[in-house]
Amino acid sequence: MNSEFKRQAGQSVIVIAFALVALVALLALVVDAGNAYVQRRQIQNAMDSGAQAGALALAQGKNSGQIAAAVNQFVQQNGVNPNDVRAYYVVQDANRNNIVVRDRQISAYGAGWVPNTINYNGVELPVVGVQVEGNKTFDTFFAGVIGVRQMPAGGASAAYATKGACYGSGLFPLAVSEGNFPIDQQTGVRTVHYKNDEPDYVYKIWQKDSDVSPDPRSGNFGWLFWRGQNSSAAVLADNMNNAESGVSGTWSVGELIPGNTGVSASDAVHQALRDRIDGVKPKEVVVPVYDEFSGTGNNARYRIVGFARFEITCFRFGNGASQTYGNCVTRNPASGDKFIEGKFIKWVDPSAEGGCANFGVSSVKVRPPVNPQRALVGSVKVQKLTLTQSAPSYVHVPVDVVNVIDISGSMNDTWPGSGGTTVPKLTSAKQALTLFNNNLRPDLGDRAALVSFPLTSTGTRYSYNCETSGNTTSYYTAKLELGLTTNITGTGGIVSKINALTANGYTPIASAMKLARETALGSGRNPNAVSVIIFASDGMTNVRLDGRITGYGGRVYNPPSCNQPAEQEALDEANIAKGDYNPVDYKPDTIIFTIAIGTDFNPALLQAMATPTTDPNRPYYYRATDAASMAQIYQMVSQRVQQIGTETCRVITSEDFARGGTVTVRFPNGTQRTVTTTSNGEFILTGSDVVDGTYTIVAASVTINGITYNVFTDGLGGPPLGSNPTVTVGTASGTYRTDLFLKAGSTPTCGN
Repeated sequence: MNSEFKRQAGQSVIVIAFALVALVALLALVVDAGNAYVQRRQIQNAMDSGAQAGALALAQGKNSGQIAAAVNQFVQQNGVNPNDVRAYYVVQDANRNNIVVRDRQISAYGAGWVPNTINYNGVELPVVGVQVEGNKTFDTFFAGVIGVRQMPAGGASAAYATKGACYGSGLFPLAVSEGNFPIDQQTGVRTVHYKNDEPDYVYKIWQKDSDVSPDPRSGNFGWLFWRGQNSSAAVLADNMNNAESGVSGTWSVGELIPGNTGVSASDAVHQALRDRIDGVKPKEVVVPVYDEFSGTGNNARYRIVGFARFEITCFRFGNGASQTYGNCVTRNPASGDKFIEGKFIKWVDPSAEGGCANFGVSSVKVRPPVNPQRALVGSVKVQKLTLTQSAPSYVHVPVDVVNVIDISGSMNDTWPGSGGTTVPKLTSAKQALTLFNNNLRPDLGDRAALVSFPLTSTGTRYSYNCETSGNTTSYYTAKLELGLTTNITGTGGIVSKINALTANGYTPIASAMKLARETALGSGRNPNAVSVIIFASDGMTNVRLDGRITGYGGRVYNPPSCNQPAEQEALDEANIAKGDYNPVDYKPDTIIFTIAIGTDFNPALLQAMATPTTDPNRPYYYRATDAASMAQIYQMVSQRVQQIGTETCRVITSEDFARGGTVTVRFPNGTQRTVTTTSNGEFILTGSDVVDGTYTIVAASVTINGITYNVFTDGLGGPPLGSNPTVTVGTASGTYRTDLFLKAGSTPTCGN
């Protein structure tokens, strides 16, 4: 007896040891992959800024020593050691091909020499730009345990002297002052905050506050009107709504563009701006940038010096709710303070070499580096299914059932009832749940619990910006109506809690699944019972695990990609519940049934959350289309639950790396290459043929314990993707990374 105990204890140690290694390896992938992205982004920022600074110094006629010093200064300010960086001149041949002169670095040309031309293969070619390249090796945090102690990061960038666009068309009727982009007196470089680099930085494109406006002389917003137009609020709104159609005509740098400082913002103007903020119309607009303002009223004129792309994010024209819209950064501004906010996207590029406007750093054009080295790498993870077969039980096996019911606002919607009537979906759910619980056998040890969602609370204000944008202090989680109990029909029991439910709010599926798992597997669990979660919902999740809404309103059948983090968190909680963690007994911790209520949303997430089916005649996912089908589904599940001991095939889900799998990638030119994954699921593509462009993952496959995983998902165990994954490799050198997730392509069955 004692030796048998020791053997079991020894087996547990081995299992725990392997589990810890897998967990550490997973942690390594998550933490170190994120660190690798940060490192690559940092070095690429350094290369871009160094190339820009060097090319600007070249354009200003500075010598090679000063150019090299400018490069070093900016790469160092971006966290890269200048000793790890190389800077070369770029020349251009008669066919306008750019060539990097690599026989020596810029610093080797001498402090007093500014080469207008360089002899390249016997031909004097003009110097047109600067290329900066750098590499660094950084230590990993956790990946050392799987043999990866250091990882490389590289970057390259070329910059050429150029200027902004000479002409602009498709303009939005709003003038922006160049005063928004002050010049750094030490470097001569304009300060520009790009959305891609600083996604939270917001400009006040205009502000009717004479103390802080870029040009207080303009009095009101820089509204613009086009040639031959009369200034009015109606014309202004029409110009806003039809900017992309070319109603503005074409304007050139140096022209005086008319405006009217006295035109007030009307309801039509408000709506036109709201359409831009909401994405009804394109969010990004092209606006003229001006340096001088003259005149008043109908005689107002703005002198154009360039054109820029902005994304309008909010406006405020007064204190009324109808006059403030969008995610304004300014909170509770002073009375009368009027402004429009937006994020800077980019300067409008010139259509040919040369250009017209000079915006300091924007007068240096960053282009793809010549002959960069790139690598496309990634990891492949699978939702591993472990099938367990046990002897059937011929006596009743007690069950701990956690019923999870959606009581979001849409559960008040009606659907077909009996006799041609319609009833609220929540009413149907209450009736079906009551009948289900009445079929349990508390006299034989069955217990039930009830979890509802959402539970609404108030906390710190936060912003959301998925399908809609805004901010709120409301948080949505889940509520334990009643823990595991044998009190089914008594006073204060499960049935009475069901009857008291009302519907309102959003859909926090992740929080509800987490609470259900904790309820089923908490300190009160019966180790001799089978834990079952029955999860019913009539919509897609739109709340993160921390209770914050995403902004997805559930108004479309398929949710947008910006809602995917909320879906993945719900799936993660379900995957944990279907695993073997509490305790490790080679059985799934819980069995999950899911029920999609209604036909007006994509049920893919609920399908993925359910326990994988091993027998098509015994599914774990159902879809209710009316009151009758819902009652029938709960009745079938009730019978399954009572006979759960006779079902001998169980599935444990867990994460695993696709060791020795194959990944086939289609290159931008249509060719394909197949590579094999390493022991930690990594795949690597390198070589001179790895160019910038979009790569498609054609196929990925690995077979583990006889089960083949070959279906792409958007997360571990998630719904199948509708198309093959793609990854975009940029123009800069360095490592580009993507992660792939696979699930089994066919129904696994015990005995195969």
